[in-house]
Amino acid sequence: MRAVPLFAAIFLAVLCMSTASIMIRFCTAPAMVIALYRLTFTTGLAGLIEGKNLRRNLAAVERLDWGYILGAGFFLALHFAFWITSLSYTTVSSSVLFTNLQVIFVLIFSVIFLKEKLNRAVIAGILVALTGCIFIAGGDLQSGKILGDMLALASGLFIAIYFLIGRRIRPRVRTFTYTFIVSATASVVILLGTAAGGWSLTGYPAQDWLLFFLMALGPGICGHAVLNWALKYVQAPVVAVSVLGESVGASILAYFIFQEHLLWYQIIGGLLILIGIYTASVNQKAE
Repeated sequence: MRAVPLFAAIFLAVLCMSTASIMIRFCTAPAMVIALYRLTFTTGLAGLIEGKNLRRNLAAVERLDWGYILGAGFFLALHFAFWITSLSYTTVSSSVLFTNLQVIFVLIFSVIFLKEKLNRAVIAGILVALTGCIFIAGGDLQSGKILGDMLALASGLFIAIYFLIGRRIRPRVRTFTYTFIVSATASVVILLGTAAGGWSLTGYPAQDWLLFFLMALGPGICGHAVLNWALKYVQAPVVAVSVLGESVGASILAYFIFQEHLLWYQIIGGLLILIGIYTASVNQKAE
């Protein structure tokens, strides 16, 4: 695969992902409903892309892998439920930054569960990123936004587990087949949560339905699915670092669209988080 088209695809994928939080802010539906329809539309789009090959690809998935994939879908549902909810309680920049700490969680889990070793540069990166978290959390605690930060942090934890499972399964399952299964599973989990919470599934304005679809098409298919595809041609750290662009892109869009100005502690903490994640990602051992 040529480098220029590949990195152009990664850049466009990150750009698409940057729009997710903005579109969520424009929705009038509850967070769980937004998550449900984004995942449902993503499932449908992935199925359409696979087309006639979908049934054959599903049949080719090994029985043991089904268990892992269904587990990944469960944690994907938790990620979306917590992250989308966080946007009602904190700023776009803080929410996306805390969620992107998933890179740090993945590294820590790799040590605990996969018995991988971290070099000094990776450890330093983790500590720098955590220092940035403390900066932002301390400032947001005083301004009453700490709940949103913690929800976003939890969403980062859940998506990290999702990525760890995907790391094990993706080499054996086609990109859009995998996207179809995990999105469908997550949709069912979110549907159960929505029913338990008593939220209505209908009665939302046309703008919301358009945004549901665009979130699935843009951040879902053109964003996350393209990055999953890129893992075939570049090392995982490259993709992990590229995701940091989502924090920058989302913060810029929030500034111009919602006039969300970054406070001094968000700037310092955000820079520390980005530097820490970058340092940890580029210095981790290639798989």
